[in-house]
Amino acid sequence: MNGQLTAAVIGGLILVMGLGLPVWARTEADETRLNTLQKEIDSITPGPTTPIQTLAKQFNVAPSAVEDLRARKQGWGETAIELAMAQRLAQTDPKTYPALMDALAKIETPRAGKIGWGKIAKDLGFKLGPVVSAAQHARNELHQDSQVSKSATVAPNPEKAGTSEILARPDMVAHPGLPERPERIARAH
Repeated sequence: MNGQLTAAVIGGLILVMGLGLPVWARTEADETRLNTLQKEIDSITPGPTTPIQTLAKQFNVAPSAVEDLRARKQGWGETAIELAMAQRLAQTDPKTYPALMDALAKIETPRAGKIGWGKIAKDLGFKLGPVVSAAQHARNELHQDSQVSKSATVAPNPEKAGTSEILARPDMVAHPGLPERPERIARAH
């Protein structure tokens, strides 16, 4: 009987440890993805809309909150991730953190102590998956704004100079050398 109990306990421990491994691996992968996103966001050249405006709009906070995070000499990537973490915490525990700023204050303390994103999320009782999604969205918004800026500053092609002026004039015929198209005659049925 004692041997069966020992075997059951050991089997249960193996099962629990086996189930815990994928969660740990997922958290590790999510944290790696967040670190990659942080670098990607930091490498984006700001567009016509400042990153402050873009992040404030996405996370529904005052621009001053984004400016305060940036004032701590952190990059745009870390700012975006910290806002995403605070947003997730406020969604997970709205009674304790009714406002994003309350959640942000809770995230800042361990982050200032160089605690990783995964450990912070685990300690606060949520997973990183939604945070990764929010950070990806922030990256995409900042990148899109950057692309708008780049397309607005591209020099016109000298070979096509004057084309836009011609197309903008409705009195000009697109193909002046082509004959007029004869009217179609309706077929008699």
